[in-house]
Amino acid sequence: MNKHITVLAALLMVALIGRANVPTGVAAIPTGYYSTVDGQSGANILVKLHAKIDNHTVISYSALEDYYEQTDFTGDTVWDMYSTCHFTMAQANHTQQAVCDGWNKEHSIPQSWFNEGSPMKSDLFHVYPTDARVNNIRSNLPYGEVAGATGTGISKNTGNHARGKKGANTFAGYTGSCYEPDDEFKGDFARTYFYMCARYRDRALNSSNGSVVFTATPTDLTAYAKALFLKWHREDPVSRKEIDRNQAVYGLQNNRNPFIDYPYLVEYIWGERAGQAVDMSQMVASCDPLFVPGVSNGWSGQSVTPPSTVKHGVSWSVNGEITGTDSIAENSTIPAFPAEPSSCSSESETFVGWTDVPINGIMDDAPTPLYKRVSDMPAVTADVTYYAVFAQAAEMEPVLAPMQEEIVFAENYTNQQEMSTVTQGAVSVTFATAGGSNAPKYYSNGAAVRCYAGNTITVSAQFITGIDFVFGTNDGSNEITVNTGTFVTPSWTGLADPVVFTIGGTSGNRRISAMTVKMNSSVVEEVYSRYITTCQGTTEIVSIPMDMPARKVLVGGQIYIQKGEELYTIQGIQVK
Repeated sequence: MNKHITVLAALLMVALIGRANVPTGVAAIPTGYYSTVDGQSGANILVKLHAKIDNHTVISYSALEDYYEQTDFTGDTVWDMYSTCHFTMAQANHTQQAVCDGWNKEHSIPQSWFNEGSPMKSDLFHVYPTDARVNNIRSNLPYGEVAGATGTGISKNTGNHARGKKGANTFAGYTGSCYEPDDEFKGDFARTYFYMCARYRDRALNSSNGSVVFTATPTDLTAYAKALFLKWHREDPVSRKEIDRNQAVYGLQNNRNPFIDYPYLVEYIWGERAGQAVDMSQMVASCDPLFVPGVSNGWSGQSVTPPSTVKHGVSWSVNGEITGTDSIAENSTIPAFPAEPSSCSSESETFVGWTDVPINGIMDDAPTPLYKRVSDMPAVTADVTYYAVFAQAAEMEPVLAPMQEEIVFAENYTNQQEMSTVTQGAVSVTFATAGGSNAPKYYSNGAAVRCYAGNTITVSAQFITGIDFVFGTNDGSNEITVNTGTFVTPSWTGLADPVVFTIGGTSGNRRISAMTVKMNSSVVEEVYSRYITTCQGTTEIVSIPMDMPARKVLVGGQIYIQKGEELYTIQGIQVK
């Protein structure tokens, strides 16, 4: 039986690298910086943190662009949490016309919430460089979670560069509109809001939509915001990017974000240890070598004793005869096996991994490889032989993958522009006069295309399965007919290409502001047959440079994190 290859890379390969590093100085918390927090509990923790990070050096709002090169520049591009566009520092742009046009300054806590007051307006800890268009779309909405793969209001005609989504909130406690950032940066924004609670607990941050998130002075989080940001903080731990940015901002403002330095402090204020006295000795700072960026939650806990640590190795065999056992250096890998020796199958072109299942010969239904790297294997014993798993390409099979394109006409046309053809991704939408007296036009008043009696709308894409219309304000009542499938306002269903809609009647018009086209895209997948051979043959071990801060290792059947000579549990607890 043919099976798709499943390589357990996320579990078995070196995967624990932090997000790309923003080059700055080595992060270091000044000695005694948080000494007044130790032993405090409840609101007193915020009181002590506020006293420490209050009265920071205020940077001019107009000068922030000059400092982003130190805090948010990776060496070749601006670090943007709202898009995947690659901006240079010179592409500061305030026109907000389209995604990827340029970047500007995003107040993650909108200015309207604090009436553009100082020093909040220019505090680098919450003012980030982001795509100008997405920044504008987010506006002053609170953060939240939106159902589905995409939201509304973000253009998809620029290669899907926009991150996040805007729409109705689905997180308990607030039902209005919100903006949901990418999972990759949710923890960053959560810790930004935690910082603002501590730094500005004596200021009002709850004007306008801010009352959804912040309480009145002394500032704290609402029940909704507390639950949302705790979730994001736990699911997206402190990254290397945050650690380096925290240090860079400290060099400019002379204050720090405590919840990046000691992420577990959050639990003492709003989380699982709320009400308990802070015990700094049980926490690991993010600048500590014991802390694994992107993994550790900052809690040290009690040390544990693992099984005896042994050297990794592999037994080599030819035709089942053991030829010896080699010790494997850390971070080593086995390359693809050559066709030689000739007793091995000449069809074994792709090396997939290793297994200890004792199956001989070619097997279409070979088990999934246990290990991709030799250094992921437990120690070799006299009664264990590892078998090489190979794969042979069998055929290319087309499959259908569901996808959709959302087309917002306000992002494609200017006022009173006559409509023609809109192409976005795999979808083309053509407006035509046909039997109508007036040509279809876009009007900014209502942000919709006006399609008059007799006009046609032709939607073309491969394997269209559904089309959902969004009608604008003051929409007419003209009947809309279709050449195929079923149309029940506002949705068409069927399977066709193209789909032609006709506006009925002798006068009047329909106003269409957007449409979502659903389709099945044909994707070709390569299918493999897996099989096992005991004819391994010896091959050289290729060393991989130690250019990653952490890696996963298997010791005594348990997965641990290794940094240098030290081991940590997957939760970041040091193993002694």
